Amino acid sequence: MANSKLVSFELSHFYPNIELQKFWEFFVDYKWYSQSEIMAGEIAVLKEGTDHPQGLGAVRKILIGDINLTEDIVGFDPPNYFSYAVHEGGMPVNKYRGEFFYESKNGGMLWKYKGSFESKYFGTGWFFKWFLKSRMKSQLPVWQKGYNAYHNVNV
Repeated sequence: MANSKLVSFELSHFYPNIELQKFWEFFVDYKWYSQSEIMAGEIAVLKEGTDHPQGLGAVRKILIGDINLTEDIVGFDPPNYFSYAVHEGGMPVNKYRGEFFYESKNGGMLWKYKGSFESKYFGTGWFFKWFLKSRMKSQLPVWQKGYNAYHNVNV
C-alpha cells in the first residue's frame, strides 16, 4: 500500500573558503566528476539541457556502485539553483526531488539542500528521510575536497 504523504528534509552548510561561481563551475562539470577519484560514481548526460549540458530539460544518469538513477533537470539558475527529479523505479521512494540553493555569504558560500519524496511503502518515510538526509550530509566534506582538487586549492 503506497503512502501519498510528501516527506521532506532540509540541510544547510557554510563553506568559509568556497567562492560561489567557482563552486558552480565544479558542480556542473560532470566530465570531471566522472573521472575524479574523489567524487563517487559517474554522471552521463543522456540529453543535453537548455544553455548547458546539465541545464533545464537535461536528462542524466548517475551511477554509484549498484545505484543507477535517471534524473530530469527541472531547475537550473546559475550559479544559485539546481534541481532534479528522479525517474520512478530508481530509488526505494517515489517522486524524489532534490534542490540545491547556493549563495555568497561572509566571504564564503552558503549551501542549502531540500529533498522531498513520497514513500513507496506505508511506514517507511521516517527511515528513508533519515537515510537520504544522512547520505547527503556525508557529501559535504567530499564537495569541499572535490572543489579544492578542481581548482588546485592547497589547504
